[in-house]
Amino acid sequence: MSYKPRSLFSLIDDINRTLFLPHIQRPFVWDRDQMARLFDSLMRNYPIQTLLFWRTKDAIKARRFMPELEWDADLSDFYDEAISKENVQKVFVLDGQQRLQTLFTLFAGGLDGGHEAYVDLTSGSVADAEGLKYHVDFSRTAPSQAWYRLRDLKEADAQRNAEEIADRENDRLAGALKEGPDERKQREKLVRRNVSQIASLLREERHFWIQELDGVANEFPYKTILDIFVRVNSGGTKLDAADLMFAAMKEQWSDIEQRVEEVAEMLNRTQLGFDKNLVLKCLVVAHGRGAELEPEKFTGPASGKLLEEIETEWPRAEAAFKELVDFIERDLGLFSEKAVRTFNSFVPLFDYLFHNPSPGESARLQMRAFHYKAQLFGWFGAQTDSIINALHTRLGKPLMQFPLDSVKDYFKGKQDVELTRQHALNMRVRHIVLNLVYFDTFGVSPFKVRFKGNEPHIDHIYPQSALRSKLGLGADEVNAMGNYRFIGALDNIRKRAELPSTYFKRLKDGGVDIKRHLLLDDYANDPAKLVFSKEAYLEFLKARGDRIVEIAKRVVNPKPS
Repeated sequence: MSYKPRSLFSLIDDINRTLFLPHIQRPFVWDRDQMARLFDSLMRNYPIQTLLFWRTKDAIKARRFMPELEWDADLSDFYDEAISKENVQKVFVLDGQQRLQTLFTLFAGGLDGGHEAYVDLTSGSVADAEGLKYHVDFSRTAPSQAWYRLRDLKEADAQRNAEEIADRENDRLAGALKEGPDERKQREKLVRRNVSQIASLLREERHFWIQELDGVANEFPYKTILDIFVRVNSGGTKLDAADLMFAAMKEQWSDIEQRVEEVAEMLNRTQLGFDKNLVLKCLVVAHGRGAELEPEKFTGPASGKLLEEIETEWPRAEAAFKELVDFIERDLGLFSEKAVRTFNSFVPLFDYLFHNPSPGESARLQMRAFHYKAQLFGWFGAQTDSIINALHTRLGKPLMQFPLDSVKDYFKGKQDVELTRQHALNMRVRHIVLNLVYFDTFGVSPFKVRFKGNEPHIDHIYPQSALRSKLGLGADEVNAMGNYRFIGALDNIRKRAELPSTYFKRLKDGGVDIKRHLLLDDYANDPAKLVFSKEAYLEFLKARGDRIVEIAKRVVNPKPS
């Protein structure tokens, strides 16, 4: 292994000629702020860590750096078949893609659309609100007289030294700026210092250090390189578990990440926020490899068999994910993360659907009960992977019915398994319970809104301020589940603090189905019964609470199938 300094000029010169990205690298993910922060660090002579390269002649899929940076680029457009072949020598970047692509974009490329990097040669004396002293930006033309195009250092000014460039820029600015002698002196000093540092960054071999694993002269097989790649990218927040596992999988199935991302997008039409980690967890669990997301599962001796199984069974898995989406929408009516405490409960449901496609209505009722028990009782609050693995032994096989009783047996003595009145009226799970009640009663989720931004708020049926100030009730009586309903955000903003009898009469007269809010026929048919008195309120609170408990128990504690 060699360890040596390199000039940025030589690194940029090697990019897409001998220096490439291996296919295991994820896409470029830095935003403009991160790119600007790297430049600011270099201008301050801060260390930016060593870059790790691998020289090889192996047949490894090689990807070019982007000459014009695109954040949503199709990476397949940048693969180089000729370079990827066996016996073609190339150098791969194992650690440092984000930094090198940023530097390549700043000094030799640009952004998609013709925007190039410019630096403010008069910056550097004072830090801005983001803590940056040195200002760099992308534009089609110089933002102002003080901005210098960084590509000129490799092009128009390639043969000029830093002193010549600085003198020219200072002379140009002297004729364009209105400034006093002291301001001019300070500006000239900044320009000279900045040009000198930028030229040093590009031309001198002291800012960038490279560790290179020479797989041509020495033995560095791909398995070893993959292990190194996983380890160097497992610290900090560079890559999450899914990214590391994809890095290990891509050698055998290059499309795996795209397939998983497509499934995550499909799941997210429910607006619940599924990620790649959960999709991968579903897959490894259904294939009997445990819920723990570890890159070693795809680098060890049995890795080839697991990935072969996933690829072969992909149509079956994709069908199970589609059924999971259908179940979430049609049987649970879930369209908001507010109505979900944990996403891990969806893994056993996928496991069951993978092994038991197209379950009947009776099984779906049991699945629905499982979901709500898991959410309301905190079944996945701790030791989640161990719980998922235990449930796999009960769910991950062909079955005649969804084994809810067997699942309850597992949790008995450790967690609650049957819904009680206390569960249903627990204020901490009010979004879950109210969504259950609304959807089960009326077949429509209150969160499935037509206009984004109109997701429902929880609102008091009897106004809380009046209950406190006029009836002298305490928080437990005011903020009780029986007094809560969902109301659209826009309606909530417009809503006045009316007493319930007049407010709901006005809605009813306007054609609104107020039973969706009140749940009780007597009050929905005659809003005048919503009398504003302590006795009437407590009577309503109990009656509506009883109705909520009744509906929730029917869903969460179904009769045995």
